[in-house]
Amino acid sequence: DKVLVQKSGYFARSAAANSADRHLIERCATKAVECGLAGVAGCIGEDEEQGDELRAIEFERIAGGKAFDTSQRWFTDMCAEISQPIVTDKSTNPAADMGVLNNA
Repeated sequence: DKVLVQKSGYFARSAAANSADRHLIERCATKAVECGLAGVAGCIGEDEEQGDELRAIEFERIAGGKAFDTSQRWFTDMCAEISQPIVTDKSTNPAADMGVLNNA
């Protein structure tokens, strides 16, 4: 059986991965393989509701409709590191409520 999972918003960046990014990617890939072999379904990520444990988060818990909080420290630090301005004005960036940034 195939299942299509869609989410109304997303976050993406086009900057090259740094060492922290590569470490997180490696951890997520390893956890995805472990979960897949164990038959555990979900979206691999650091679960904020479980003390940031890296785990397969249940699909039913991943729902659209939540605005992306652009004031989170990890996000503002990353934007500063890559010299990316944070755009929250919907008149200049209609997708600002989804955390999408303009290349201003």
